[in-house]
Amino acid sequence: MITKYLKQVVAVLLCAALVACGGNDQKSLRVGAKPFAESMILAEMIAQVAENAGIPVERSIPFGLTPKIMEAVKQDVLDVYPEYNGTSLTFLGQAPTSDGEASTAAVSALFKPLGLELTGKFGFSNDYAMVMTQERAKDLGVRTIQDLTKLGSVKYVVDDDFVQRPADGLQQMNRRYGITGSSTTTHPVGTEGKDKIVSALLDGSSDVGELFMTDGQIAEYDLVVLDDNLGFFPVYEVAPLVRSDALASLKGLREALEKLAGKITPADMQAMNKAVDLDAQSASSVATAFLSSKGLLPEGAGSGGAAKIAVVADPGVARDINTARALRAIRSGYAGSDLDLTNNASPLESLAAGEARVAIVGAESFYSLGDDGPVAKGIAEAFAVVGYKSAHLISLANGADSIGGMSKIATGPKGSGADIVLDMLLKSIGKSDIEVVNSDDNSRALLLAMSKGNHDGVFLMAPSKERGIATVMRSGFYKLVDLSEWAQGGHTARFSFIRPATIPANSYPSQPNAITTVSTQFVLASPAKTVQAAGEVGPGTAGIDSSAAIPVSASAVESIREALGAMDVIDPAIPVHGSLVPEITVVDKSLPFSADISIINILMILFTVWVIYLVFLPSPRDFKMPEDL
Repeated sequence: MITKYLKQVVAVLLCAALVACGGNDQKSLRVGAKPFAESMILAEMIAQVAENAGIPVERSIPFGLTPKIMEAVKQDVLDVYPEYNGTSLTFLGQAPTSDGEASTAAVSALFKPLGLELTGKFGFSNDYAMVMTQERAKDLGVRTIQDLTKLGSVKYVVDDDFVQRPADGLQQMNRRYGITGSSTTTHPVGTEGKDKIVSALLDGSSDVGELFMTDGQIAEYDLVVLDDNLGFFPVYEVAPLVRSDALASLKGLREALEKLAGKITPADMQAMNKAVDLDAQSASSVATAFLSSKGLLPEGAGSGGAAKIAVVADPGVARDINTARALRAIRSGYAGSDLDLTNNASPLESLAAGEARVAIVGAESFYSLGDDGPVAKGIAEAFAVVGYKSAHLISLANGADSIGGMSKIATGPKGSGADIVLDMLLKSIGKSDIEVVNSDDNSRALLLAMSKGNHDGVFLMAPSKERGIATVMRSGFYKLVDLSEWAQGGHTARFSFIRPATIPANSYPSQPNAITTVSTQFVLASPAKTVQAAGEVGPGTAGIDSSAAIPVSASAVESIREALGAMDVIDPAIPVHGSLVPEITVVDKSLPFSADISIINILMILFTVWVIYLVFLPSPRDFKMPEDL
C-alpha cells in the first residue's frame, strides 16, 4: 500500500515538474547587429516588430563584425541579424555582382544548406562610397575612382574591415583600377571610426575616405562620392538573415519580418543614420520613430520613448565632428536617454535656470566683464574638455591690418562666446570706441555683408582650419588679421582663461604667414551645486527662482569622460566639477578624548598603584610583637 501511494506521489511531482519546465521554455528570438549605426537601427526594427508580434527577444546589439556575426548565426548563437547580399557573396567565397536580384538568388541558394535564409529586403542598397571633400576633388581634378590613377600618390583613410575584405576591399579596388601609389590610415568600424575618417578628409591629412552611401556624414559635410565607373563594387541590398528553425518554431516571426520588406528608402536610411551618428539619438528610439511613422507599431509600442536630456550650446558651436562626439559621450552618461541640442546666446544662464542639463561652452562664458575686470558667474562647473576655439578676425584683402584700424566689427549674438571675447579684447586694449555689431547670421553671411561695406571686420570663435572660413578664404577677397596688440599687452594675467595662440601658416587658403591670435577652451558644463533653501524641492540654483537645475552626477561625469577618452586638463581658470577635485584626507594626530575610555584608563592606573602598594607591604612573617606585651 505504501509503495502504491509513493508511486502516485512521484508521478504527480514528475508531471508538475514537466508542466513547470514546459511553461518556462518559451524560446526567445536572438537578434544581433554589426557595430555601426545602420546595422543597429535595422536590428532594433527586427526586434521591435517581433516583440509587437508577441515574440520574446534577446538583444546582442551590437554583436561583432561580419566574420564573427555570420559565424554566430551559423552556429546557432544568434537567430537573426541584418545582412547585405553583396557582403554575403563575398564571405561565402563567390564573386560579387551588381545585379541585386541575381545576387540575392545566389546568396539564398548558398545559405539554404546552412539552415539560413534571407527574408524580404528592407528596400535600399547601401553601397560603398569613396568620398572626398568638394575642395580637394576640385583641386586634384578627381570625379571618378579611375581619376585617382592620375595622382602620384593617394592618401586613403578607411575602416579596418575595408582593408580585410577578401574580394571587395581596398587592395582589390586598387588592383581593379590600377592604382599603384597609395598610403592608408585605418580606424575601427563604427561611429567613432567614421568621425575620424571624416575629420581626416576635412583637415586635409587624407585625400579619399571610405563610407557607405547611406551615411549621414556625406550630406552633412557636403562630400563628393567618386563614380565607380568600372563597376567594381557589388550591390549591397540588406535583408534579415534568419535561421530557418527560428522561422519554424517562432509563430508569427516570418509575418513580422515581412512587414519590413520594401519599407526603407535610401533617403530614409541616411536620415536615420545621421540621427544616431551626428545627433546622438539611440538606435532603438530612431527605429521606433520610423516604424511608428509607417504604422508598423501601435502607439506606445516598441523600445522608443526615451527621455530627452536637454543640451544647450554657445552659438559658435557647430554641428561638427567634435560636437557629435561630445553628444554621444553625454548620452553615455544618461543611459536610455536621447539628447535635444539647442544653441543659445546665454547657455550657462539656461543651464542655471534648469532649462538644460549640460552645456557646451567656451571658458569665457564662465565670466562677465565688470568695471575692474572679469568676474566669475559661479553658476556652472566644467567637467570635460571638448576642444579649443581660436579667435578669427577677418577683414577684406585690402582692408585693415590690425584690430585698431577697424571702426565697426560684426560678431555673434549678444552674450555669445565670440561677443564676450571680443568685448574683453577691445576693453583691455583700450579700443572701446570700436562699434560692435551683433548678429545671428552665419559666418558666410557676415563676410558677405562686409564685402558690401556694412562693417570692416568680422570676429569669429572657431576651431583652426574651420571649413566654412576656409571656403570663403579660397576666394582671395579676405585675410586674417592678427591680434598682436592683445598678445603683447600682458593681458593674460587679468584674462587668464583667454590664452595666446597661433594659427599656423597655410591653415587657410591665401594665408601664407602664421597669425597671432587667442584661444579659449571649450568644455562640457554642469549647473553648479548650491545650498538648498528650506522648503524647496530639488537642487537649488545660483539666484534662479525656478530651483530646477540639476547638477550632473559624479557617476555621469565619470561615464561621459570615459566615453570621450583622452583629453586635455580643464583650464585652471574655469570652475571644475566637485567630483574632479582631488580628495585630501586629513589625519588628526591629536589624541581623541572619550569620557568612558578616560574613566577606564584612570581606574587601570589606580589599580596599578594599588598592586604596587600591595607588593611593597611588609610580610606578616616579618611582623614582631612588642616586647612589653
